[in-house]
Amino acid sequence: MYEKEEEKLLAMKDQLDKIHLPLDEADEAIRQGFDRAKREKARSRKKRNRIWSLVAAALLFATFVTSIRVSPAFANAIAAIPGMERFVDLIQYDKGLDAILKNDYYQKVDAAQTKDGLTLTIDGVILDETGMYIYYTMKSPEAVKGLSIQKVDLQNEQEVPPSGISYGGSIPDEKANEWASEIEYNFGEPTLFENLSFTLEMDVSFQGKEISFSLPFELQENVKPGKTFVLNEEVEIDAQKFTIREITIYPLRVAVKIAFDETNTKKILGFEDMRLEDERGEVWGSIRNGLSGRGDDTYFLQSNYFEEPKKLYLRINKLQALDKDEATLIIDTEKGEIINGPKDGRLQVMEASKSGVHIIMHDSGGDPMHTYDIFTTGEDVIGKVVRISSTGMYVDENGTRHWDLTFENTNYTNPLRFELTNYPNYITGDVTVEVKE
Repeated sequence: MYEKEEEKLLAMKDQLDKIHLPLDEADEAIRQGFDRAKREKARSRKKRNRIWSLVAAALLFATFVTSIRVSPAFANAIAAIPGMERFVDLIQYDKGLDAILKNDYYQKVDAAQTKDGLTLTIDGVILDETGMYIYYTMKSPEAVKGLSIQKVDLQNEQEVPPSGISYGGSIPDEKANEWASEIEYNFGEPTLFENLSFTLEMDVSFQGKEISFSLPFELQENVKPGKTFVLNEEVEIDAQKFTIREITIYPLRVAVKIAFDETNTKKILGFEDMRLEDERGEVWGSIRNGLSGRGDDTYFLQSNYFEEPKKLYLRINKLQALDKDEATLIIDTEKGEIINGPKDGRLQVMEASKSGVHIIMHDSGGDPMHTYDIFTTGEDVIGKVVRISSTGMYVDENGTRHWDLTFENTNYTNPLRFELTNYPNYITGDVTVEVKE
């Protein structure tokens, strides 16, 4: 919801309150989703995307129903774009995506392939130098319940840079024969493709069969270039110094490059509320669902690419941070002990073996929504890389957070070292940097 729309939305309140929405049904669907997540957890460890697709679906559904009630005009505008009506809930909360659609930067594709009675259709694509969002539909003559995406790959004649990728979406109901979702490719470095012919390769599991798609598609327009503002301004929060190097505004998102002072006593794990703000107070915050993406000290915000504010500011007030000697988690998986880590005592090993560990956090530090992975790849005592093959995360009835991690191999030497990437310990301050005068 846009800050400047508040008066209009309040004026619409009386009319909106008369509209019937199935909120009771939504609450029940959400409850069933979380109950199902707990049951699945109790039975076995699941791969990261399987667990998160279930939890994210419930959260998306809840926020979608609420937002439609608050701002139906936004949903109607998206749904009016041919082929986009089924994707309203996927793009509802990103102002950059809203502007992309309003400025015709979305490219309609409609490429399809059918295998074993299942049809994959690429409905449309958004591409810029930082990534590609692919909107697709899976359809079958029968219900698509139980369909799961196993692997996704994007091909081009030039190398697609190493990148983060996410996929999933809402879970179809029992009888639905169509599933609309999206794939988000976030490139590891700004990339321009000379040839706009791509191939989406996707492996899915459906009705006991493994189905592999290889679907070529072509885009008609290349990307709009980023707008870069070089700043090199040093700032400070809680005696921790860092320099805002530059900000580049792309259609999909804004990249903020930051360098940290080596003399800092704390390791900065993340920026909780980094945001762009114009002279009217309009805010472009972290990317969708409250998360800020991160590359090598590059942080991503919602994009205001299609706006032309007179002034633009970068504001920061809250960061995740730990003392540097606490930011490395060292675990002996044979003894089931934490040798080093945060000194607040919130982390505890419940189970451990050479194949994996079960870690809990008793208190999220006043942050009930802290559901991040707290670390990823580690190494053993002689420097051998130890990768995590799957992660399951859930919150029990007491609010305790649980992480079940499975390692790719057991041929390592204890103890294991993991650099913490997220932890609910915060420092606060007030930073304002002028980006555009």
